[in-house]
Amino acid sequence: MLRYTLAAVLMTAVCVVSAQVEVIDRSPASRSAAAPSSNQAAAPVNGQQTAELYYQLQLLQQEVLELRGLVEQQAHELKRLKQQRLDDYLDLDRRLSQLSGTSSNAKPANSSTSTTTAASNSDTAASSSKDELKSYRDAIDLVLKKQDYDAAIVKLKEHLANFPRGRYAGNALYWLGEIYLLKGELENSRQWFVQLLTDFPNHPKEPDAQFKLGKVYYQLGDKSQSKALLQEAAKSKGNVAKLAQDYLKANFDS
Repeated sequence: MLRYTLAAVLMTAVCVVSAQVEVIDRSPASRSAAAPSSNQAAAPVNGQQTAELYYQLQLLQQEVLELRGLVEQQAHELKRLKQQRLDDYLDLDRRLSQLSGTSSNAKPANSSTSTTTAASNSDTAASSSKDELKSYRDAIDLVLKKQDYDAAIVKLKEHLANFPRGRYAGNALYWLGEIYLLKGELENSRQWFVQLLTDFPNHPKEPDAQFKLGKVYYQLGDKSQSKALLQEAAKSKGNVAKLAQDYLKANFDS
């Protein structure tokens, strides 16, 4: 009799457990709602992490859009330079056809030299600009697509060595700071973010660098520097301002 009773109890327990398993919603929202009340204090941290992940996604999307726009702009610039060179040659040909005599031949020669030099300079500038864009895109591909951060560090530093004051130098500095922060190398991260803010004031990524540098200083124990930078980032626009405000509320009294 006792054996049958125990079997009945075990069957009942199995049915209860099975019923509980079937009704569990495995979505992140349901798991959060089903968490014990003792874990409710961790919710703000999860919310902060979710917000920062969303911010990172926005930042990456912005980077992709910027690169796409730069490619289109470079293509337009190359087309314009080619058209300008063609116009210069047509203008030179027109002037040569109007000139005659030995005294007049000297002028077309000088004009030809000047036009050729101008065209050569245009080609050089276009080539340099194209090389700079390719260098930066190759580095960012290692970050966004391949997530090969060690190779990206090498490529970004190489880009900065070749184009120290180039159009994408500020962006390269930001991503070096970001990668080192992801790797947990706080001092290296600090140096690159500081260089961006020092060498490229009013850069579009300045608020993002201020927010990240504020977090770096906080982790390094320099709360005074951290608070000052976070307050500056909190004054900016966009998602980074909200993240900076939340970080201030979570880690500082006021």
